[in-house]
Amino acid sequence: MAAQYAFLALWLVGLFGIIGIVINAVTRFVNQDSQSHDEQFVWRRRLPPEAVKRK
Repeated sequence: MAAQYAFLALWLVGLFGIIGIVINAVTRFVNQDSQSHDEQFVWRRRLPPEAVKRK
């Protein structure tokens, strides 16, 4: 029975590790995403300078 608990614990650690890696990647993507990139590559247009908020 102890071997089954160890196996379950190992699977849970692996599962939460994979989830953590995915959450980290999504967080980095969201933080590095910018409106200028979206304008250039997604929307294929430029907004007028007064409509764009710069950091």
